[in-house]
Amino acid sequence: MNGQRDMIVVYDILLIAGIAAFLIYRLFSVLGTRHGEERERRNPFSSDALKKRALPDAPAAPMAPSSPQTVIPLAGMDQLVDGKANADGRIAEGLNDIAAADRNFQIGSFMQGARGAFEMVVMAYSRGDLDTLRGLLSPKLYSDFEAGVKAREAAGHRNELAIHRIKSARIVEAHLGGTMAYVTVDFDVEETSVTRDAAGNVVEGDPDRIFSVEDVWTFTRDVRSADPNWILIETRAAEE
Repeated sequence: MNGQRDMIVVYDILLIAGIAAFLIYRLFSVLGTRHGEERERRNPFSSDALKKRALPDAPAAPMAPSSPQTVIPLAGMDQLVDGKANADGRIAEGLNDIAAADRNFQIGSFMQGARGAFEMVVMAYSRGDLDTLRGLLSPKLYSDFEAGVKAREAAGHRNELAIHRIKSARIVEAHLGGTMAYVTVDFDVEETSVTRDAAGNVVEGDPDRIFSVEDVWTFTRDVRSADPNWILIETRAAEE
């Protein structure tokens, strides 16, 4: 009996070994064997692979201001950049320098903001809204505007202003000074403005006349700042 049981055990072991050998053979026939010529399979989730996959979507490094490559194509931007002022290419160079230092700078967005700032500042000054002006002007320019508002109030005068349209707004100067970007815009505007005394009599201006006014404003911003807003530092009348 014992001999027969031992034979059964040996048979079972040989059967299991045979099955195992067959499975190993099939596994190698499916996967193949390495002989040194196959490319190593790259782990798609390794840190190096993730970096390589991210490269196409990563923003390009900011170009050095001295690079000759054009960052902002000015072709077709006659409505935004004064062609006569840019005859020597200085405006284009200045805008390129600013864009190289601040990758978020876009001429279209800037000009849209400049138009909005013009209306906000002019209307705030007309109303005597110093709180609004304080957030839009440099300290020195704010001091000048504040003095004008207080002088008008002291005289008992009030201003009534209506902007009918901004006929044009074009960049006439642009440059990067250190980390400070400077852009100057010429605004050609149609408006009605009248100043009245306490009795309502017209002191200056004409409520029934539309005046054409041309102002030149300079905006600045530190390109290192996380604050995207530009500050108005200078206003002047356009030269005749």
